[in-house]
This record gives sequence, structure tokens and C-alpha cells, in this order.
Amino acid sequence: MADTTVYRNVHGVEEFFYVDNVKPGDLEPTSREHKNIPALASTVQKTKQWLNELMHEMQWEDSQKTYRGLRAVLHALRDRLTVHETADFASQLPMLLRGMFYEGWRPHAVPVKDRTKEAFLTHVFKAFADDPSVDPERLTYAVMKVVKTHVSEGEMDDVRAIFPKPLRELLL
Repeated sequence: MADTTVYRNVHGVEEFFYVDNVKPGDLEPTSREHKNIPALASTVQKTKQWLNELMHEMQWEDSQKTYRGLRAVLHALRDRLTVHETADFASQLPMLLRGMFYEGWRPHAVPVKDRTKEAFLTHVFKAFADDPSVDPERLTYAVMKVVKTHVSEGEMDDVRAIFPKPLRELLL
């Protein structure tokens, strides 16, 4: 297996392939066998769906800002869950978002001690220190609205049960 190559199909949907028969140092392989990797195409599509839903909720047009917002809220949520509940919650995320969710995670340091609503919103706000127009509470509600459409009700009940009462209201 060599480089991963991305091709667009006629419908604009990404398809992911890997190229076989490439030896290290080959610049121009003579024989390429393309193999579709549906799991990668699927996770990209699902991630885009989550981002589009959040962009709609926030009435934003900036996909990078939307990604930062989703990431900030999911990280604030993650850091307030137990290790076991973090794994249960993450299992329902698309593969690409699951990787982002775990990025920078320190399981030995969770759940964080300060589990107040203010601390949660401060965590979210830090991702937008350069953009004071972002309301971290509104963003949190919007992210949780999107999450609730994709994560099972039972899992959301488990997350709510772990959160202290003041934080539960952020989870809708």
C-alpha cells in the first residue's frame, strides 16, 4: 500500500482509494490497482452532514469556524465524562469525528474537577478567543441539538446522568 489518493466521482461525492503495486521511491508506478474504501467515504459524508446541520443551526457559512465549534463543545463534553462513558459516547460518532473527539484526550485527568456550567462554557469560549461574537452557550445548545439527532436517546440519558444538575441543562 502506498499513498492515499482522493478522486471525485461524477456526483461530487468523495471516494477514497489506495494505490497498490507502488514500491518505495517509485515516482511513476507502472501498474495501479485502485481499490475503493467505502468506510472512509462514508465517514467523510457523515461528518459533513453533522457540520452542515451545525452551520444551519448557528446560521454560519464558515465551515472551519463550525468545525472549531463542534470540536470545542465535544472536547468540553468529553472532559467531563468518565473514561467508560467517553468510550460509550464516542462509539456512536462517525469515525472521523471520533478521531477528533479523542484528539488530545488525557484519560488519567478525567473527569475534570470543575464541572460547573461556567467552566464548561469557558472551555468552549477559549476556542474562539479571537472571535468574541461567538456565544458559547448558544453554540453548545446548537451542537447538542445536532448530537441528539445522531446519538441514541439511551446514550444521551447516560451522559445526562453523569453530569451535575447545572450542566444537564446544556444537554437539552
